[in-house]
Amino acid sequence: MPTVIETGQSAMRRNANDHPYRATTPEEIQAVTDQTKRAAIELLVRFFREEGFATPPSRIEENLERMLSDPACWCALAVKDGVARAVITVSTVLYVEWGRLGEIGDLYVLPEHRRCGLARRLVERAKDWCRAQGCTAVSVTITPSGEQRHRLNRFYATLGFEQTGRRSASIKLSV
Repeated sequence: MPTVIETGQSAMRRNANDHPYRATTPEEIQAVTDQTKRAAIELLVRFFREEGFATPPSRIEENLERMLSDPACWCALAVKDGVARAVITVSTVLYVEWGRLGEIGDLYVLPEHRRCGLARRLVERAKDWCRAQGCTAVSVTITPSGEQRHRLNRFYATLGFEQTGRRSASIKLSV
């Protein structure tokens, strides 16, 4: 029996003959809502699994829920022919240097839908959203494996992003 994903006004069936990421509205780029967050979570879980990130699905879901309730964050789906095929997450933070800065945290397109312009459209809409939030710039962190596997420096350069030469470092905090 296929799994049914509730999306508010309609239910979506998943089986071998039906795509697992159905969306409910015809817009090509749409902000994630309570009705479409399950599709976003599934795309993000798949992204993290494919890229080898250790974040468990429950943490991805929890963090996306927090982002969706935070006005400083935005998440959207690229939808084509009623199917959610890509996802992007964006956060903003206030810096002395930049003022408000937007950061693309995650960008994932299903492999079978890559090179169709979905990622480009998502990034352009993310830049628009950041502008509307008062951001003076948008940044993205490119991991070495992301560059090696997907040539992300070149992709983002075609969208106007420039390498800053900065390196980031992180430390995990216990909460």
